[in-house]
Amino acid sequence: MSIEQNKVVVRRFYDEVLNQENKAVIDQIFDTGVTLHDPFTGITHGPDSFRQILSIFDIAFPGHRVTVQQVMAEGEWVTVLHTHHATHTGPFMGLPGTGKPVVVEGLELFRLANGRITEFWRKDDNVSLLIQLGLLPAPQMA
Repeated sequence: MSIEQNKVVVRRFYDEVLNQENKAVIDQIFDTGVTLHDPFTGITHGPDSFRQILSIFDIAFPGHRVTVQQVMAEGEWVTVLHTHHATHTGPFMGLPGTGKPVVVEGLELFRLANGRITEFWRKDDNVSLLIQLGLLPAPQMA
């Protein structure tokens, strides 16, 4: 697959899976043995593991959307600078829905082979998310 074809696959992840909530696309773009690296769930494998990660956010932040600022690729690697926009209406890390809007920036890294995502690293700014929800104190400036 070319670099441009890999970028198209990754854009489908944001456009169709996340923003259009079309979960059927997961099986089309993720390899059956995909390795997922996530700070909340650790290293897991397979499209069903991704569905579990996604369900954490779907329950807590239904209708969340992502704006993609930049997609960069080299060889089998694609990285995406993006921003999540959501409202916390469901349970998350023991906290019931607050109704608070959140904006969370992130970088994600994908490795692709044969037109499918074989490895995925989620590197969203979870500290910012936890601060916005009141689960962590905001840093104090001296």
